[in-house]
Amino acid sequence: MGRRLVAEAPEFAQDEAFARMRGVLESGRPEVVEVAVAAGDGPIGRVRGVFVHRAIPFGADGVLNLVTDVTEQRRMEEELREYAKVAAYDLREPIMAAGLFVQLLDRRLSEGRTKENEELLERVQQTHAWARSLVEGILEYARSGNTIASEPVDTRVLVAEVASSLTSAVQDLHGQLEIAELPVVRGDRAQLGRVFQNLVANGLKFHADEPPQVSVSAERRKAASLFSVRDNGVGVPPGLGDEIFSMFKRAHGEEVPGSGIGLAVCRKIVEAHGGAIWAEPADGAGTVMRFTVPAL
Repeated sequence: MGRRLVAEAPEFAQDEAFARMRGVLESGRPEVVEVAVAAGDGPIGRVRGVFVHRAIPFGADGVLNLVTDVTEQRRMEEELREYAKVAAYDLREPIMAAGLFVQLLDRRLSEGRTKENEELLERVQQTHAWARSLVEGILEYARSGNTIASEPVDTRVLVAEVASSLTSAVQDLHGQLEIAELPVVRGDRAQLGRVFQNLVANGLKFHADEPPQVSVSAERRKAASLFSVRDNGVGVPPGLGDEIFSMFKRAHGEEVPGSGIGLAVCRKIVEAHGGAIWAEPADGAGTVMRFTVPAL
């Protein structure tokens, strides 16, 4: 276009991509690098994902750059690794435990319905329920975020429906759910509903000694809407970071019932919309879950 990139964006001179291009120009040898960009405003623009950067010498003083977005491919590969891990470890434990309990019960069947046999039978049932929740969690995760509709979604109405479905839980806990003015966004209504359902339900479930207070708000950020779901609960243990969005990662262990799949589903849906999701400590106590989706 007749303009120099570094003149337009001087900070790009400190970027690793610029250093890579200079290296190719000086050596005359092409370079291929896979780069993972978590998030942020770079010197050229805001990007997020995994990219293959091919820098190729072009004439005596030029570099041809080819950038391929492989984010979806890497995501699918990561999912396959997660499924293999679940099959190898998470599912293996309840299956082995159930097998042991059945063997013990088989040896004691002749004794009739004794207290020990009743306890063994209860353990078999609990282990079966545990394995079933893992399988259902895997299926829910696999179904989420694969096909995303692109339509106007009134999140004010959507969150009101979520609040209505959680009325009983709020009343039982003597809690409070506040909903601010929310925007119309572009996305998949059903799947965004699952995100709000999971985040609000978590805010109620992981409450502290005080009755739970959950609030949902939003603000405009350039071409995206930033949503915040704030609670006054026990908070996320420090040091977990993005691990809380991993499959079957339970921040509070066995203390609170659940399969540990909800936040993983939220991340998959939000990222399928082209957004990002993260957790921050709330002022005073609790957690703020934030996520972005395209604005209308």
